Amino acid sequence: MVFTREFNHNFGKMIAWFLVLVILTGLLMALYPMMLDENMKSLFDSFVGQLSPSLQKVLGFDKKVNYENISEYIAFIYQYIVVLTCIFAMQLGANSLSRDLDDGSIQYMYSNPIDRSEIITQKFLANIITYVVFLLLLAVATFFITILPPLAEGLTNNVLIVDLGKIFLGLLLSGLVFISVGMFFSSLSKSTNFTDGTSVLFVIFVVIFIIFGKIYGGTILKIVNTLPLEVFNPIEFLAGNIDIVKIGINFLSFIIFILLTYLIYNSKDLDY
Repeated sequence: MVFTREFNHNFGKMIAWFLVLVILTGLLMALYPMMLDENMKSLFDSFVGQLSPSLQKVLGFDKKVNYENISEYIAFIYQYIVVLTCIFAMQLGANSLSRDLDDGSIQYMYSNPIDRSEIITQKFLANIITYVVFLLLLAVATFFITILPPLAEGLTNNVLIVDLGKIFLGLLLSGLVFISVGMFFSSLSKSTNFTDGTSVLFVIFVVIFIIFGKIYGGTILKIVNTLPLEVFNPIEFLAGNIDIVKIGINFLSFIIFILLTYLIYNSKDLDY
């Protein structure tokens, strides 16, 4: 019951986010033919070369990317789009537990034989399934945006599918961390009035912190390099540059936020 209600509630938002990101992906993919033009490629390389090393890091131009390779170009644009997918992921979590208190449906839920831990579990699974379906739709759309013009000349569909799988695996893992953070916030709140805005601000804060770390380096940069947006960067995942230790840190963070969600929500006065 809880799983179905949560999934149905998230479905409309998922479709809206999907349509926005498909349009954005299509617009960015439309720029790919420019990378195949020698003059435009020369201008782009000249522009990047004139940037300071710190600014190159901030803008994501510091990584070695062959922009003429369609898979690497897709990974390049998704290192920016991932910020939006993480906002969506966090909104899923941040709305889940507080919504029932806000709209009064918690009383109906407790009229059925169900405990708080089961509510959290079913909502968490519904959020994950919603996010997975969202990424699958986006991956399929990206695949067809690539092959229909066609943009991927000389690249077989099988290779493209494998490359997209690597890119979207990074998006999935980063999103799971933000879902857990969102659910933690939701367990603390009794209202959904500011959850969407809080999710946007939180992800923006993470992005600003990453920028700050890349500019000033040192200890801050070491912390930045363990954050999900950096660890699960699509370019790194496509290249196979996977750091098990940093993935482990994010997995531990994921577990901690989920456990805190259970502890806080189970001890919370729901006032229904």
